[in-house]
Amino acid sequence: MNKLKFITAYYIKRPKVIKAYKEIKKLESLDRNGQKEYQNIKLKELISYVVKEIPYYSNLFRELNLKVSDIQTTKDLIKLPILTKEIIKKNPELFIPKNYNEKIVKGSTGGSTGVPLKFLMSETDYSKGVALLLRGFEFGNYQLGDSMSIIAGSSLTSNTQSLKSKIQDWLMNFNHFSSYGMNEKDFEAFFRDINKKKPKFLRGYASSLFLFASYLRDNNMQLEFQIQAIFSTSEKLMPNQRNIIESVFKAKVFDNYGLNDGGITAFECNYHNGMHIDFERAILEVTNDDGTDQIIGEEGKILATNLFNYAMPLIRYDTGDLGEIYIEDCKCGCKRPLLKGIAGRTTDYLKINETYIGSPVLTVLMGKIDIESYQIIQTGKDSVKINVVKGEKYDMSQELFISNSLKEHVNEIKIDFNYLDDSKGFSENNKKHKFIINDDFK
Repeated sequence: MNKLKFITAYYIKRPKVIKAYKEIKKLESLDRNGQKEYQNIKLKELISYVVKEIPYYSNLFRELNLKVSDIQTTKDLIKLPILTKEIIKKNPELFIPKNYNEKIVKGSTGGSTGVPLKFLMSETDYSKGVALLLRGFEFGNYQLGDSMSIIAGSSLTSNTQSLKSKIQDWLMNFNHFSSYGMNEKDFEAFFRDINKKKPKFLRGYASSLFLFASYLRDNNMQLEFQIQAIFSTSEKLMPNQRNIIESVFKAKVFDNYGLNDGGITAFECNYHNGMHIDFERAILEVTNDDGTDQIIGEEGKILATNLFNYAMPLIRYDTGDLGEIYIEDCKCGCKRPLLKGIAGRTTDYLKINETYIGSPVLTVLMGKIDIESYQIIQTGKDSVKINVVKGEKYDMSQELFISNSLKEHVNEIKIDFNYLDDSKGFSENNKKHKFIINDDFK
């Protein structure tokens, strides 16, 4: 019955998700050669499309004196330059197709480096992303319709869940609990809620799961039932965080890596020896700094090429993260390559008036406004400084949006907006990927 409700919910909400899920399950039997051939076919279709329909790529191929036939396999991608957020933001209209009829899903990201980006996804592409997420849960023995409590995300202006969202959660057997502005009272409420609902699975931002587990440990609180598995997302899960979460809940954590702007995803299996890279939606490359060499077994830039996002195609998109790809047999039997050693998504949070705000929420918040880059520094128990490099359309109403959103969740907060010409003026403490600094107030 729960599976039927779940499938019904997606047929109502996004009908292409279940279709994509079924297609992905059929591709699971492909060996490594079959996976490569699948990607090569989809890549050639994408290249043919973008050269014809996307102004940026029409111009790029002409400038590089390349023909569509020059890109036949994933190895040929090195003929194309790395695509950065800065290039996209300079002329976003050049990445929009001339003629496009499919439904579009809007997205935004604050980015792991503090450089926001607004982007578009086709309904087909977005649905494949959801389907891959559902398939990824299966490494933890999740089945469609199983109960799951989720401590991640929320409205940026209100913690109140809409009636539509409540109905969707009931149908899918999910229970969402906001991680935006959590304090000890919220942790206690979440503890009571999951003890009552007894979900099979728990999912959340790495920092949210860690803070919740730490609260339970410090207050000697234990669940009255056994969680089957825990799914961590959106931030780099540190070893000490994993240890504490697993110790408190007495269940294994399954970490994952992914980003909708690039379309790439990778999931841990029950051997936890890296993350299996999905091939069905996008190509994940690891390269040297200038993208001229694809690297196996060594750290390099993670680049993403989305194979199905014809609404805003991004080819060799620089994720801002570093990682390592390994082609090796896994004891779980999965033939997909492994992603290891991910660096870039540092887990951090603000603690304002005894209320926690994790980095994923902050990146979404900053991704909603027109800025080139940002950095948030906590300067006191109830104060922050926000370094901002303005975008062309930035105005004071966006400053007010940030202030109102934060005050909605933490009550009183002092915010000092510091406007700079470029990110070179950020604090000296701004190491690579460090866009939230809270070293003295945790």
